[in-house]
Amino acid sequence: MYPAALMHGTSVALCGAAALAVVGAGPAPDAPPAAQVRDARMRVLLASRPAGGYFDLDNHAAEPLTLTGAASPGCGSLMLHRSMNSGGTDSMAAVDHVSVPAHGSLRFAPGGYHLMCMQPVSTLRPGTKVPVTLTFEGGGSLTTNFAVEGAHGR
Repeated sequence: MYPAALMHGTSVALCGAAALAVVGAGPAPDAPPAAQVRDARMRVLLASRPAGGYFDLDNHAAEPLTLTGAASPGCGSLMLHRSMNSGGTDSMAAVDHVSVPAHGSLRFAPGGYHLMCMQPVSTLRPGTKVPVTLTFEGGGSLTTNFAVEGAHGR
């Protein structure tokens, strides 16, 4: 289901069409140029409540990178979300894409952009890891393991 080389790391760099050749799957058409995920973690508060996914997404390319979705076998559905504060009122909303500037990075963290894991599966427990696949405009994707943490980051 997920290439073994991707299941063991928490960051994977993809460089052009040769990206998936590194893991033996052949060239990837339209793979994200030089995308890298760092500090990937999924925070589970209660098994019956949505979990939050946090990470840093680096773009080492000369062009902006657009993240359009995410999926994980640990979640019934996994959505791109953004928390906001307007006039002292906190709110959260799904977003259909997030842009990362050329040679830049974007932090997915509490209080800002994050992944929202709806219907987390019972195996999503602190101390485990779960694969998450990020999808990008143009059809490329990147899979990395997210460390599963409890409410206090452990």
